[in-house]
Amino acid sequence: MYKVLVVEDDLEICDILMHFLARDGKYTLEIVHEAQSALEACINKDFDIILLDILLPGMDGINLCAQLRRNIFCPIIFISCLNDDDTLIKALQMGGDDYLVKPFKCQVLLARIEAVIRRMHRCKPFDELTRQIGDLQINVKYQTVYKAEENKYLSPTEFQILMLMIYNQGVLLSAEEIYQYIWHRPSCGDVRTVKAHVYNLRKKIESNPSSPEYIKTVKNMGYIFEG
Repeated sequence: MYKVLVVEDDLEICDILMHFLARDGKYTLEIVHEAQSALEACINKDFDIILLDILLPGMDGINLCAQLRRNIFCPIIFISCLNDDDTLIKALQMGGDDYLVKPFKCQVLLARIEAVIRRMHRCKPFDELTRQIGDLQINVKYQTVYKAEENKYLSPTEFQILMLMIYNQGVLLSAEEIYQYIWHRPSCGDVRTVKAHVYNLRKKIESNPSSPEYIKTVKNMGYIFEG
């Protein structure tokens, strides 16, 4: 059974999520309505996934996500009525794994939840538990990355994208290929999520993100990981 933390101040949405996700016995939900309660809940309990609204009273969901990512690795899915590029990109840069715009169908949300949980349990890229690439040390078992002995806190989705790139080192990967591998569905031309995660990865693993050593961009084509 998976433990889900819902951070949402709309009581109607909370009731819908409680009814829909709890009905088949696979998920147990804890619901809070503002950021401080979410922080306190995460201190006392471990969750398998967090559903996070952006427009919360007090601290907004994006800043809350940034705080949670200091200590928490579990997937975070944003659920928000905001659909502009700046908000979506900022939410992913602060550590979100996926972004779903309200109103949404519960079946779509469930598919997103199942997809991120699958990613948490899938570490295909290589058999050995650790690998050293340049000044990066990757531990597959614990899904951690150290750069020059400093722990870099990656979200689950960022880690899976990095693993995909390392597994295909030297191979050109389009944003669409990355999207379909990670999310198991076509992007329908919207690859903003991939671009935001790659941008975030560079900030964490590159000494100079504007002149990357590892994740190179091939203009209008995609990305190549070079070790």
